Amino acid sequence: MPPAFDRQLFDFIESVSREERQGSFSRALADGIARQFGAVLRIAAAGSFKPRGARYEPAYTVVPALAAAGAADGAGAAPAATAETASPWAGTEAVLATRSLQRKLLGQTWFIQRGLRRDTAAGPRWYDLILIPVARDLSRVLGLLTDSLAGEEGAERERQFAVMGQLVRLFVDRHHHQARLQEILTLAREQQLSLLPPALPAVPGYRIAALSLPAEEVGGDYYQVFPLEHELVALALSDAKGKGFEAAMQVTGLHAALRVANSLPLKLLHKIGLVNRAMLQPGEFRNLISLFFAEADAYGRLLYVNCAHPPALWVRPAGQVEELSVGGRFLGLDAEGEYRFGIAELRSGDLLVIYSDGWSEVFNEQGEEFGAERVREVVRPLHGREPGEVIERLQSAADAFRGDSPFTDDRTVLVVRKD
Repeated sequence: MPPAFDRQLFDFIESVSREERQGSFSRALADGIARQFGAVLRIAAAGSFKPRGARYEPAYTVVPALAAAGAADGAGAAPAATAETASPWAGTEAVLATRSLQRKLLGQTWFIQRGLRRDTAAGPRWYDLILIPVARDLSRVLGLLTDSLAGEEGAERERQFAVMGQLVRLFVDRHHHQARLQEILTLAREQQLSLLPPALPAVPGYRIAALSLPAEEVGGDYYQVFPLEHELVALALSDAKGKGFEAAMQVTGLHAALRVANSLPLKLLHKIGLVNRAMLQPGEFRNLISLFFAEADAYGRLLYVNCAHPPALWVRPAGQVEELSVGGRFLGLDAEGEYRFGIAELRSGDLLVIYSDGWSEVFNEQGEEFGAERVREVVRPLHGREPGEVIERLQSAADAFRGDSPFTDDRTVLVVRKD
């Protein structure tokens, strides 16, 4: 292929990928082909077809000559299908029979119908129609009307069309793969949301608020508040290392393990041991999970275990902030792992701020990290404040710090205030 054509293929990939994220896939293909190849491949019209009854009809049409004129005039995007712009398809009706397409296109990369005659004021002109399936069920077909491919010049254009057709097939396969992946992610997202409490339970002696912001459609952060017997409450916040679907599946397993552990009359360390063994996957270190887990009574006595999680912050009067870091290793690393518990005595107005490292690992445009120290400085003066206000302060500070930089990790925070 000529170098200029290779460059056009690259530009085509870039433009279709960008436009595909913003709208219709088949329309993005038609627009990209008309824009990049309309002149060099002598394309009279490009469009998307879909079945209606026993034949296919154009759902969207772009005429490269009109599109180029519109761009030159500053009109912007190619015109949508109208009676005028759809007229290039006149004379193709017999070719666009649904039954014929199903016979010719199923399992094929493309199909060419040759020798389509159109009478013009300058005399008859001959065209070929190239059809490429976009949807596997043939509910969408890409149509390209080009000057006849007869002769030496036409044979060279046909070779270029073949290369472009292979590229379109790659786009189509990728599009279907992404669509299926999106379905899976949607199901995973629904599953993950079902694990989080729709409303935090009322807990005697405490006020509680929480916020979870996944970096992707599904994330690896998780929190839960479990009311227990004898006026106890269990607090959990975890972070599955990684993001996306795999991390979300790990969170599902953790949720099930915690529910089982909290349903049994076990002491705190026995619960953590049970959960650790449930999450064990030998050799799969990428699935490690950090966890901060605590049990508190109505009087403020709190027992906790920190399993390689960022230390929870105990905000006390006069700007005192203590880190709750006693515990052990990641869950799922060692079946015989040993854990220790720590103790805190919460007084009226004291705050417990449990957060995932997505907050400390926010970066600004200069690549500087927000850091755990900034998290501490945000909450230090907030003793006695409502948990919801504490979360708002933390989110505002982190967002102001990062500016326009996207956050790349899940962010979850659970704030508890002793009444």
